[in-house]
Amino acid sequence: MLLRFGIANHRSIRDYREIYLSASKRIKREGLTLPVHVLQEAAVPIVAIYGPNASGKSNLLNALYQLQWQVAYSHTQLAATDPIPYYPFALDNFENKPTRLDCTFFPRQVVSGDPEAVYEYGFEYTARAFQKEWLYRIVKKERQSTQVLFERRTDDEQTNVEFGGQLRGENKTISKLTRSNSLFLSTAAQNNHPQLTSIYNYFSSLWTIILKNPIMNDLVLARRLHNYEHIERLLNLVRQADLGISDIVIKEQEPDEKRIRFVEDVLGVVSKHLEGSSGTETFGQSAIEELRQSKQLHFMHRSSDKEERAFRYGMESKGTQVLISLLIPSLDALANGTMLVIDELDTSLHPNLSRALVSLFGKKEANPYGAQLVFTTHDVTLLGSGLIQHDEMWIAEKNEQGASQFIPLTDFKLRSRENIERAYRRGRLGGVSVSDDFFIDFDLHSESLQQ
Repeated sequence: MLLRFGIANHRSIRDYREIYLSASKRIKREGLTLPVHVLQEAAVPIVAIYGPNASGKSNLLNALYQLQWQVAYSHTQLAATDPIPYYPFALDNFENKPTRLDCTFFPRQVVSGDPEAVYEYGFEYTARAFQKEWLYRIVKKERQSTQVLFERRTDDEQTNVEFGGQLRGENKTISKLTRSNSLFLSTAAQNNHPQLTSIYNYFSSLWTIILKNPIMNDLVLARRLHNYEHIERLLNLVRQADLGISDIVIKEQEPDEKRIRFVEDVLGVVSKHLEGSSGTETFGQSAIEELRQSKQLHFMHRSSDKEERAFRYGMESKGTQVLISLLIPSLDALANGTMLVIDELDTSLHPNLSRALVSLFGKKEANPYGAQLVFTTHDVTLLGSGLIQHDEMWIAEKNEQGASQFIPLTDFKLRSRENIERAYRRGRLGGVSVSDDFFIDFDLHSESLQQ
């Protein structure tokens, strides 16, 4: 589980900022917490980020995505001379300064054979190189101690990695394989490092980040739901949402040979231009195989005469499609104790359904393994719902220099009985748009009179 996340010089986030996912000891709170015995504290299962448009909410979640992507793919998807994806703060002279991403996390059972530990991992980079990278481990035996697992420096494209005594494996060999534009952690995982592969898996497999339109298309959804282990739970939730859906049926579909031939023709042309690269061939074979094994998805609705009618996925409302597309990764996170990140959770969802989805992560019965939900939203009704505690809310806003900053709700002196929603709407907590009224005049006659 994630305990802290730090960012500097990424998009609208200029100065180093941190988001904490640890339960505050300064407030009287109710609701679920996730114990972290090593630190003698607990993490929160929910983090909601509020703020006006262009305040930096999405950039914060994008930074989480960048951290995940760099760990998962910097060694495998960047060629030796490729630039690192790099998005510095653009309103000042920060183009040549490094971006910093770091976090503190508790992987629970992820690191097999390791003592229960909390880890601190981070790196700094420009488009040319990862200049710094580090991994520390915090353990508690007789007392709490911090161990250095590795520290990496890159100078003049020469990478040097120093190792602590607690890191076992082919460390020096892997360090020689680490390019200036790839992370040591990413390189180590690709070379089957026993300890670091487990840490790599925490980022690459246990974070699900949804930054854009969450709606799955019908082919993807049918594939996901075929033999889906949580299908009964999904159906239960869909029925509770009162969407009129009584069942979900997946049927085998005859291959569309005309469509398959079209895809084969297109891939043939693309392969010629790319000189028949293996990546294109693999993608093409995969796409054609999916078309040959495509399935048809039906949502069953009960009519007034008690008969069930089958609706195609495209016939369902956008809100229904969004809810189902979000319930699937939510169920996966809850079942496995992983982290789900969603930008603009409330888009196309009724506020009641947003609250219902968030509530799953705050209930011990639904969330026994310590899953976390991090999301941005404009849904102010959540503020006063009681589902989110004060230490689970953050406000995003920009300062006078146009740089984003993030303020925890616990920084404000709020009485427990005070209406948080009203305080937010009135701007007492910051993070609201300057204007709530527009004016424009298309009365050409009045304009000619003024002239």
